[in-house]
Amino acid sequence: MLSRASRYKMAKSVCIIGAGPSGLVAAKTLTHNVLKDTFHVTVFEASHRIGGLWPISKVDDGMVNPDMCVNQSRHTVSFSDFAWEEGKASFPKAWEVGEYLERYRERYGVSIRLKTRVVGTEIEEERWKVRVREDEEYEKTYDFDHLIIATGFFGKPKIPKIFDGLNVPIWHSSKVRDVKGLLTEGGSKPPAPGKNIVVVGGQMSGVETAGSLAFEISSVANTPGIPAFPDPEKYIVCNVVQKPVWVMPLFFPKNPDVEVSEGDAITKKKNPSPTILPLDLVNYNLSWRPPGPIQNTSGHVSPEGAQMVHGFMETYIGTDQADLGADLSMTGDIRSEPPLLACSDHYTEFVRHKKIQTISGRVSRASSPNSIKISDSSGNLSQISDIAAIVCATGFDASASLSFLPSDILETLQFSHTSDEFPLALNIHSTISRKVPSLGFVGFYRSPYWGVMEMQARFLSALWSGDAKAAKALEDDITIDSMLKLRTDPRRAQFPMGDYAYLMESFASMLSISRQEPPSTSPDVKTGIVLPPRYLPDSASLEQKNEAKTALEIIDRIFSDSANQGKFVARAVFRALQGFWHLERKISSRLDTFPSGSLSGKASFLPRYPTKKDAEMEYLYFEEGEFRPSWGGTMSAKRSYVYHYSESTDKIDVWFAKPDYKTSDYFFHELEFLISEKEGELQPWRAKSSHLCIEDLYNVTYEFSFSGTTLAKWTSRYEVKGPKKDYVIENVYTRPV
Repeated sequence: MLSRASRYKMAKSVCIIGAGPSGLVAAKTLTHNVLKDTFHVTVFEASHRIGGLWPISKVDDGMVNPDMCVNQSRHTVSFSDFAWEEGKASFPKAWEVGEYLERYRERYGVSIRLKTRVVGTEIEEERWKVRVREDEEYEKTYDFDHLIIATGFFGKPKIPKIFDGLNVPIWHSSKVRDVKGLLTEGGSKPPAPGKNIVVVGGQMSGVETAGSLAFEISSVANTPGIPAFPDPEKYIVCNVVQKPVWVMPLFFPKNPDVEVSEGDAITKKKNPSPTILPLDLVNYNLSWRPPGPIQNTSGHVSPEGAQMVHGFMETYIGTDQADLGADLSMTGDIRSEPPLLACSDHYTEFVRHKKIQTISGRVSRASSPNSIKISDSSGNLSQISDIAAIVCATGFDASASLSFLPSDILETLQFSHTSDEFPLALNIHSTISRKVPSLGFVGFYRSPYWGVMEMQARFLSALWSGDAKAAKALEDDITIDSMLKLRTDPRRAQFPMGDYAYLMESFASMLSISRQEPPSTSPDVKTGIVLPPRYLPDSASLEQKNEAKTALEIIDRIFSDSANQGKFVARAVFRALQGFWHLERKISSRLDTFPSGSLSGKASFLPRYPTKKDAEMEYLYFEEGEFRPSWGGTMSAKRSYVYHYSESTDKIDVWFAKPDYKTSDYFFHELEFLISEKEGELQPWRAKSSHLCIEDLYNVTYEFSFSGTTLAKWTSRYEVKGPKKDYVIENVYTRPV
């Protein structure tokens, strides 16, 4: 038997560049998923910390704002063998993702060489010579058998040169942390006099950035106390978008439509009371795929495929977005074009509220020190003037992440500095090239899924440890030609490697990993959601299997609570309340001393950062209108409340506001959502509450009617009884036309 020292000498040495999620999962996989001492792994990280893009603390100054929420739930932003804690938010903040990565590193004992930048590589006699600079001072060279690039796509922020000459702050979206910092260049100068904050880019980061800026402006304007920056009410976010984009909130209806019997016919109708789940626990449903091996639906998008996705989005979002204006309307010829998707809980209602103004086209040029020209698809020019700042959500140049590769290797890999999606021609879903089999890539594609990163690491581990099936898969791979065609394909998908189910199932087949299914399921049947812990290799340790089991048990409880207890309905209702509503109120009093009458007016749910410690979301509610008492005449009326939502309790509560109309005063009532016992009936979601306010008892009922993720209408009814009160208030809220 070989000694440990002998086995160590025989181990293949692997260099991993980068200690973000892809580097960490690669290091863990090469040390834990194969026989001990198969590989000797060294991880070089240029930064002083792990995590890559992901900050590891609330005050981290990386590329991602620590307070930004992820746009997929923690069940997708995870690895198969390390479960999130059950009490964490469905959509953690970026710094919490960093904490998850730190715990993952500690659990699996991944050793990192921090503050060590790779500055050059070359191949000599089939071994990699890797030159590093430690602490930005001393250079050393190390030899390795294999090299893994886990540096990610976010190499260098791209800022168009057309903004040269403007006399306002011009920042990349990755740099923005708050409105005040943006307006004042990080506190170095007073704000520019303009009122328009321009966000250039209408895809994921553009929508997310515009929504975040508008949210902060709303919060500063509607929170008591001294504002963080002067005159917050004056600012408008102008979002320059090239094409309409579907904007998805973070929670989706599982069943937006229901089948209804009408005589002998079965028809589909909008479900006013759908069950609610995090959007990825709806979208990544394997049971939607036809029988047989899963085919790739990303890459090239046919008109028919585009129409299908557009139809899906309209069904689940609940609108074609025509109500948000022409720039976001998904009607007409756009339905045959490859769809664009983005995530934001707040963006659409800020558009409706006119706090985000969309402008269709491309930035053409700067026209004055604080103005730019926009060219639409027909070449017509418009202008945005009075600019206070510009944010470029214009992506990254991935070539900076490859600067250490020698020119001959880049040429072999057909490197293209103009291709944002596929800068390199690689096999096995952007994992490796047959031409350079000692060089691997993990997470080196646009918007990588964590489960796919893990699969890429498993494939490299299998291939380099002599697995015959992995070697055959590489030999037979024919994807490079289609990848190269996609570089210039006008019908390329927004995310060319975006079919999560296809990628996971394809890797699982190559690696002989069986997807976990219920014991009674037929081998040909695909059920459930694509989740990393469902794809655990048989060789996993007991500890890894227990972690996967824990993760799946948590997810099973979420599905059960959603179906049987209405979990997340309060969250979906709360999000959908944002913005302006037309209010019609009827008051029926049984006492002559208290007036009956009606009110017609406007109600606003204005988002702000929570002022209540245990709340995740908060609105300032303000209404004003004309009250017409039963005895005649009219009078102006206005009132204010503060609404909170807490994910830990999954509850909405309402508090009275003080006379300043902004400050929370004392508790009013809490909503309890009711589970309908009449299955199959088209009923809205109902909620109730009962609360004694001093001497007056308030019995409150609500009805919320959904159309997809949107609220088409909602009502509330108050029965109030007290020593001097005996009346009923009926409120009907509809969106203004």
